[in-house]
Amino acid sequence: MLQFITSTSDKYSIAEEAQMAIEGGCLWIQVSQCLPENTTQKEVLQELQPVCEENEVFLMADSDVELAKEMRIHGVHLKKDDMKPVEARELLGPHAVIGVDADTAADIIALRGLDIDYAVLDFDDRHGIPAIRKIIDEVRKEGAEIHIVARGRFALSDFSELKQAGVNGFAVSRQISDTPDPVAATAKILDAISR
Repeated sequence: MLQFITSTSDKYSIAEEAQMAIEGGCLWIQVSQCLPENTTQKEVLQELQPVCEENEVFLMADSDVELAKEMRIHGVHLKKDDMKPVEARELLGPHAVIGVDADTAADIIALRGLDIDYAVLDFDDRHGIPAIRKIIDEVRKEGAEIHIVARGRFALSDFSELKQAGVNGFAVSRQISDTPDPVAATAKILDAISR
């Protein structure tokens, strides 16, 4: 699973970025709250919604549960200081996709028994492959079966190693939008993930 998180760019509008990721084969778009000046998340979601529906692509809001409900999109991604996941589930209902940020195995284990679809670990200096493997091992030993998504900038070789470590999906942003050909970059990442 590949999720594209929108970002601001000097070259493309957010809608153009998302469209190119979709053309490259990405089936999951999350509209970030990092937006160009005088642009709202709702405006971007409204622009992307028909494109995502036409291409059967999941469309997620960042942090704004009420907006996800109002627009009847697929779901919401929650940061640590956002609405509690249980409250988001009550508002959005059983069919919505809900993801949450996590830093530790304890964060993810605390989600066990809640109706949450995935937890995101940042792939960065603090959480390299060995650290992510250790976190996932702890989570699985505790019987928590939630999907784990790694978010960051990856070398193509990282995808297979992280999959072996137990990662279920990947979230990228500028790794696609900052390239000369975002469509090709998306396809290349998807190919690396599928190996």
